[in-house]
Amino acid sequence: MTKLARLRRLSIRDIAMLSQLVLLTYAIAAALRLRGWQGVAQMIVSRSKSRRLRRFPIFHLAYPIENLNLLADMASSVCPRNRCLVRSMVLLWLLRTRGESAEVVLGVRKRAGVFEAHAWTVSERGPVGEQPEAIAEFQTLTTTGKPGQW
Repeated sequence: MTKLARLRRLSIRDIAMLSQLVLLTYAIAAALRLRGWQGVAQMIVSRSKSRRLRRFPIFHLAYPIENLNLLADMASSVCPRNRCLVRSMVLLWLLRTRGESAEVVLGVRKRAGVFEAHAWTVSERGPVGEQPEAIAEFQTLTTTGKPGQW
């Protein structure tokens, strides 16, 4: 399905949420350039406990995380260079503001002689927004949490 077709299927409420997630995506992308991925992850974990910041994006607690994952995926398309890392950080924010334990995992693989890296988010329930078989070939390089937690 094309991006435009997916946008047409969204409700007004979903578009409002998507707009907020795009803002969050731009903020995270800028922070990644300034602080690096570990600094951003630490900032997300510490700031997600703030009463005021827990409410951003507005009304995100009314959405199941699966629906937010789809919107976060759409929002992260504004950052094609680091899309999976930005998306993972957005999901980390959304999960942590809900009080859930979550971490970002960075993995690497070499396929057909090409080195590839990927980032994904893991919560208490397992990988968020990723099929286990899609990340099975990646070797964990590092995580934002304690190694071996997930």
